[in-house]
Amino acid sequence: MNYRQASLIAFSGLMAFSCVEENMPENESINPPDTYVFERDGASTVNYQGQTDRLNMLSEMKSYLVSGDRGEALSFQKLLDMYSNTNAPFSDEDLNEASSKQLENKTNAAQIDFFKGLMSQAAEVSQDVAANNTAASNGIAGRVERGTTGNFVNVNEKGWEFTQLIEKGLMGAVFYDQIFNTYLTEARIGASVDNENLVEGENYTAMEHHWDEAFGYWGVPRDFPQGDPVLTPEYSRFWANYTNGRDDLLNVSQPLMDAYIMGRAAIVANEHTVKMDQVDLIIDLHELVSAATAVHYINDSMGYLSSGDQGNLLHAMSEAYTFVSALQYSPRKKINQSDINEILNVDLGTDGNFWLVSTESLLEARDKLTAAYPELKEHEDVL
Repeated sequence: MNYRQASLIAFSGLMAFSCVEENMPENESINPPDTYVFERDGASTVNYQGQTDRLNMLSEMKSYLVSGDRGEALSFQKLLDMYSNTNAPFSDEDLNEASSKQLENKTNAAQIDFFKGLMSQAAEVSQDVAANNTAASNGIAGRVERGTTGNFVNVNEKGWEFTQLIEKGLMGAVFYDQIFNTYLTEARIGASVDNENLVEGENYTAMEHHWDEAFGYWGVPRDFPQGDPVLTPEYSRFWANYTNGRDDLLNVSQPLMDAYIMGRAAIVANEHTVKMDQVDLIIDLHELVSAATAVHYINDSMGYLSSGDQGNLLHAMSEAYTFVSALQYSPRKKINQSDINEILNVDLGTDGNFWLVSTESLLEARDKLTAAYPELKEHEDVL
């Protein structure tokens, strides 16, 4: 029996990373390839350039924010321009010319003002640091050294690192939100979406293209995770990087890639039930990666808190905060929103103030995550 056909057609995702081949029907009409390569008449039917552009935009935005961490003054207007892709803000001219592509209009609408507020603060604090070398402390925004490395990060009065809150936050509010709540929905891949006629001037149907756009936001190479190395430098970022980082313990990479490939092959074969089964699996595994990564950074935070390394503590806490936040975008999330809110606003410090965190509150956060995602429990100390 073909493994991909056997393990993915009927697998719902609750036990996505275990081997389940027995007693599963083989679907002879679906012929999934080994890699994410699909062709019609000898030409590729896969295109997700818009998603790659947005990944590249966020990479440039992160690099600009890091210059603020190095002591340079940031421009709020430039950050806004990078967010909305206006006024040619990127060093990559291809991004500037992709004027219809931007991060802002793909951000979860309820979060746009939040990110603009962070960008405003990031610029203001960077300018103060550049002029006054202001040291951060509880209630005071400024810079803080990570360990004794000579590397600093800028944080707000709660200890939120701007670079991490914006980069990792947009990974959730754009990339995950678009995968979950735009492209893998009935409106984009449901049975009523055109899967017979090619989009004018293109070699794909609307349904094929929408599925590819979801895949594009994941950001992995088309032979993932079989490459050597698994991720070359251009792919070692965002959700591709964190999926790969959790794979040794959770075996998520191949099942997730198989689900994307099987779903796309099911679209080619017009097998809509199989396609929707893969959606469930994709959402569950992406969500698991985010929860596991949150636990990873909570563990790091406990270590830095114990050693008194305040700079690295705030850095790790910022990462933990964003990966917990990303869970809210899953339409099937296994953790209650009330628990997410409590982790963010109590366990990671009262009112989200990282300066006030304790080992006990971090353990509370971890316990909530491992209770909602029991697959993580046996790995909670080593993630």
